[in-house]
Amino acid sequence: MDRDFRKKTFRGAKIEDIIQEFERLIQLCEQNRDKSDSLDRQRFYEGMAIAYTTVSLKLKGEFDYIEAEAVEQLCHAAEKTGANSPTVANYTDSCSFCGKSKSDVGELALGPGVSICRDCLQFGVAVIDSQSPKG
Repeated sequence: MDRDFRKKTFRGAKIEDIIQEFERLIQLCEQNRDKSDSLDRQRFYEGMAIAYTTVSLKLKGEFDYIEAEAVEQLCHAAEKTGANSPTVANYTDSCSFCGKSKSDVGELALGPGVSICRDCLQFGVAVIDSQSPKG
């Protein structure tokens, strides 16, 4: 890696200072992504963190150019991980197993896109226990 970036300037600013600012922005985006309940906001912050990381690596001289295929691969990777990200918006207000509403069964255990009531959870535990080999 070319360490000469520490001596270079861009419009009067030291490149090293610009890189540090990008790294701070990467951390901020990652924190905001983790705090957000909105899938759209999570995706926005993920994209910004990727963009800041790319620019930071370019300024450090880690690569000369980025191919269009690499950008496409990043996009596909983000789509795959984003589809599986649990968000509050994906939770349901009824048990995914018996279909009873939260108002009928009380609290629900929440998962990405699913919920389960206490009765169904206890039934599931009983089924698993019955199928486990006896020690």
